[in-house]
Amino acid sequence: MTARADVPAEARADAPAAVPADVPAGVPADVPAAVSAGAPAEVPAADPAGSPAVASAPEPADGNTAPADGNTAPVLDTTAPVAVADVRAQLAGWLAEAALEPDADLAAPLRDLGVDSLDLIRAARRIEAAFGVRVQLRELFAEDLALDGLVALVADRAARRRTTGGAAPGAAHGPVLLTPSQEQAWEEQTGGRAHWNQALLFTTRPGLDPAVFAEAVRHLVAGHASLRLAFEAPPARRPRQRAEALDPDGPSGGLLDAVLDVVDVRELDGAELAEAITLRCAVEQRSLDPQAGRVARFVRFDAGPARPGRLLIAVHQLAFDMVSWSILLADLERLYADLAAGRPGAGCAEGTSYPEWAQALAAYARTPEAEAEAEWWTEVARTPASVPLDHAPEDPRAANTAATAATHTEEFPPEFTERLTAASRAHRCHPGELLLHALGETLGEVLGGASAGAPGGGAAPDAVRVDVLRHGREETVGDTDLARTTGWFTTTVPVRVDLAAGDPPAARLARTVGHLAALPGGGVGYGALRQHGRPRLAAALRGAAPSDVSFDFEGDDADELPLGGLLMDIADEPVGDITGPDWVRPHLIEVIATTHDDVLRVEWWYSTALHDPATVRRLATHHRATVLALTTTPPTEPTAPPTGSASAASAPAGPGSPDGPPAAPASAGPSAPAGPPAGSASAASSAAAGG
Repeated sequence: MTARADVPAEARADAPAAVPADVPAGVPADVPAAVSAGAPAEVPAADPAGSPAVASAPEPADGNTAPADGNTAPVLDTTAPVAVADVRAQLAGWLAEAALEPDADLAAPLRDLGVDSLDLIRAARRIEAAFGVRVQLRELFAEDLALDGLVALVADRAARRRTTGGAAPGAAHGPVLLTPSQEQAWEEQTGGRAHWNQALLFTTRPGLDPAVFAEAVRHLVAGHASLRLAFEAPPARRPRQRAEALDPDGPSGGLLDAVLDVVDVRELDGAELAEAITLRCAVEQRSLDPQAGRVARFVRFDAGPARPGRLLIAVHQLAFDMVSWSILLADLERLYADLAAGRPGAGCAEGTSYPEWAQALAAYARTPEAEAEAEWWTEVARTPASVPLDHAPEDPRAANTAATAATHTEEFPPEFTERLTAASRAHRCHPGELLLHALGETLGEVLGGASAGAPGGGAAPDAVRVDVLRHGREETVGDTDLARTTGWFTTTVPVRVDLAAGDPPAARLARTVGHLAALPGGGVGYGALRQHGRPRLAAALRGAAPSDVSFDFEGDDADELPLGGLLMDIADEPVGDITGPDWVRPHLIEVIATTHDDVLRVEWWYSTALHDPATVRRLATHHRATVLALTTTPPTEPTAPPTGSASAASAPAGPGSPDGPPAAPASAGPSAPAGPPAGSASAASSAAAGG
């Protein structure tokens, strides 16, 4: 995982996000003309405000309770005015970093710059930190929004200094249903649910103030409900989750003592220090238990005032994803700095809390908008998705554990990354989409008709289904603000890769790109309908055979974490296994692509109980050849409209569909971060342990 001090966010990944129908294009209608025109008005940079109050989602019929009421604590407390020119300069710099073309015209709409959905999540966080206003992701996804419109939006909100509503930091929530990703994982984990984590170990700067640090962690845990989750599974009932209360200004003890611990290593050095840290990290990894309410641990290793210490942060996968790291670390850095300087109003607050998001998804599953997607997802789910096994145990999925996981890696030469980027631009897609299509071609051609049940193989199927991981932070669901919310948002979306015989490769790639762009609502509706939809719809989706293969494009290997202050860097000591040996892997084969230091690497995770290394090497070699071929293939227009199936009639006229509002650009790939952070796990347990 690369770490830079200049910024969030958990980047890598992401798929095209659909533009909601109610979002105006260009400059918002409520922005005054003078500001819209770029007049040099002075605006204060003080308030955390920006977006309208977040309304609670309707209560689902199954009895989810409403979130607790309360007022959001202020995030910033400055009143110094900031010129519109300064807003423009900051935003222009950020967009120039994110644009695919080095000399892009920043006056063009953001979608034409190749700015992807996670770049926009970064932008939302940076805007809040720099100018004290919140901009919802749905606003950033507006079709024609360009730099001028974004400057006007930020400047106007800073000038009006509005405040957002929502539950107060530390408020209790629930119990509420699990999100679709959480509930599906809960059902599938017949092995160990407790030992399944995200974990990173950092070096801390010398001279850290222990009391200030403890107070910063208290405010951090109070401000992020996912760090306070507890799960309950009553007999014959669906599991629930709740967020325990924690007063950010209360006395020490209680929940904070269960979250924060300090280990004295002042007398240790060299190998003894490393051994003690490694041993304690391994113990902490096994200590989390979501049903006991232990989902987060902050363990500080105190090496004395003159030496760098260490900080282990371990959070259960059911409460955290890769995108959440940059949010959490940025808030911790800011909280410590504010408290150390004695600044008033120190604290952090989310827009929509994770339990509120769970409620919103459950409610969304019963809406006409979600149910209009059912035909799309049902058709996609009928696409072949199984791969033949080299070994056939009685229960292949039960044998597919972390203890049997192995990996094969294909590394491309450094100069190939530029070639991949240029080819993707020519095909009007993202590199992740090209890699995904090549995976589909590989499954179709190498596996032949085995996925359709032909003995020993046969003719290639006309389509294959791959589960694609996406970031899942889709603000098209309810009135939500997720830019600063931690939790497990990563969602698995079935994607159809069309392999119609006789069409040239470029035409097939174009159809895959069109299918991804047309995914209804960014894909979150699939899980919502499958887990929380009406019984008939849910049963149809749950009855489909699961996909054996998943794909995750992680971009530059990981998010550029906001390090360099309180947390200096990723530490060298290993943190132990992030899963237990009996943890059940969600797919038989998991393909994870990264471009770290401009080098494309494609990892193939598999189970030695199910597949031989030679089989996986053959798949990886074919995929590599297909990727190379696609980067030299001239583009063409698709020969058929993108659909969820072979028929255009299957696409609902909803968000992101051909008949609905246009989708956002095919951005940072069709996937979202799911692999574990570098250094966070041993090879045997790190394969796709969550995103």
